[in-house]
Order: sequence, then C-alpha cells, then structure tokens
Amino acid sequence: MTKNLPVMISMAAIAGVLTTLPGGTAQAATSGATSAPAAQGARQTAIKHKASIKCTRPKGAKTNYSWGDGSMSVTVYFNNHCSHQVRAKLHIKNSIGGNFTKCLVTNGGTKGRKKFNIGLASTLTEITKGC
Repeated sequence: MTKNLPVMISMAAIAGVLTTLPGGTAQAATSGATSAPAAQGARQTAIKHKASIKCTRPKGAKTNYSWGDGSMSVTVYFNNHCSHQVRAKLHIKNSIGGNFTKCLVTNGGTKGRKKFNIGLASTLTEITKGC
C-alpha cells in the first residue's frame, strides 16, 4: 500500500509537456506566445518615416522628425537643431472620413517626443513647415 503524496508541478514542467501526434511522434506543447527575440525582430522591422524642416537660424541646420505607423496613436520624435521655435504641420490621412492636420511646436535646441491620438483608421503621412 502506498501513500498519496502531494504533487507539485512547476510552470517549466507544464511548458515542457509533450503531446503525442497521430503518427506516433511527439511534439512540445506551446502556449502560443512569441519568444522575446522574435518580438524584438518584429519591432526592429517596423516602418519608420522621416521628415525635416530647414532652420532660418543657423544656416544649414534642420529640425528632424521620425515616426512609425500606429493603430490608434502615433508618437513623433523630434530633434530641433534650430536656435528658434519651429512649427510643424502633421498631415493625417483618414480612410473613413476626411483628412485632417495637427500642429507640433518645438522650442529651439530641444529634442523629445510627442504622442498624438489620431484614431483607428488614420495614418500620419507627412510633416511640413507651418501650422
């Protein structure tokens, strides 16, 4: 006669459970989650867009912008190399309704990011000078 002992199963043991396939082969069961390197690779291949606006002072300097395609919002990264404030117009295309614009004002010599809520069916297509 044997005693019933409590059984402790770790998450690692559960993740490594084998399932038997009809052909008699065994395959590791997966939870459906992607691995960290695969997820990072997907982020690295995201489409990046860039734009720049020329400064009036100093000559040859620019304010640079970059952004990716978001589903509900878009984050615009900026680096203002100008010695003055720069106003940029964000052109947003909406596949359901009309197109619209938003304004981004950056101070001279600053860099950072600004998040804009643009809606589900919208895409930031370009950035131009002025608001």
